[in-house]
Amino acid sequence: MCDLLAVFGDYVFIFFDRENLLPEIPDKDPQVLWDRWKRNVVDRQVRTAHGAERYILGGRPIFLDAKREIPFPLTIDPVKAIIHKIVVAHGAKEACERASDQNVYGSLAITYCETDNGPAPPFHIKIDRRNPVHIFDSHNISIVLSELDTVSDFSNYLDEKMRAVAKYDSLIYCGEEDLLGHYLLNYDTESEQHIIGTKLDDVNGVMIGEGEWHDFTRTDLYKNTKKEDKISYSWDELIQRTCQNALNGTLGGNSDLLRG
Repeated sequence: MCDLLAVFGDYVFIFFDRENLLPEIPDKDPQVLWDRWKRNVVDRQVRTAHGAERYILGGRPIFLDAKREIPFPLTIDPVKAIIHKIVVAHGAKEACERASDQNVYGSLAITYCETDNGPAPPFHIKIDRRNPVHIFDSHNISIVLSELDTVSDFSNYLDEKMRAVAKYDSLIYCGEEDLLGHYLLNYDTESEQHIIGTKLDDVNGVMIGEGEWHDFTRTDLYKNTKKEDKISYSWDELIQRTCQNALNGTLGGNSDLLRG
């Protein structure tokens, strides 16, 4: 059904991870090479992600093994489920960097819009805002998961992105890390949460430029935040070890981490 299924309460994260090197072939049309890579690494996984979502929302049983003998240990309520579909696309970083020295990290540019308005150029992916999927790449998946290292932080970010996708006719950014930088800098004191875009109602599109993340990581705000975060890392490591021992069947005592 997918490469990884993570469930936390009503939140369901469906992950797909695909890698295929985008080659540099001088006598081949770059657009043709890009279209072929995108079909294999992104488009097919997007379609499969939609199918996995339909399967889960249909309330059908999920198993951990191919023989359908070991049931998924957690209950997913199709009515309450908040599903985020995530595709991690590897293999285009080097080609992207070769194509433009302005691309700081070789990240894929993303546009959420109504996608029936023509193809996108190389290294730019259009996603249908009416049925959105999150697209990460080799560089920014580690940034997102390390900066948003709790379920609530991660889900809040994805929820806010989906809110922005639904609100604006188009949401465009040069790399997921740039959108994350914009999000972390854009704090609304009234709602006490980070937002994407603006609270104004007369804006119909948002574009986040190249280098937003690069500049953010050099601010005092970011540096001070990372210092404070170090305090919680020992607790994170303890939780990680405990969960891994539970998965490995080596957890001592009578504890049951899957108890509802």
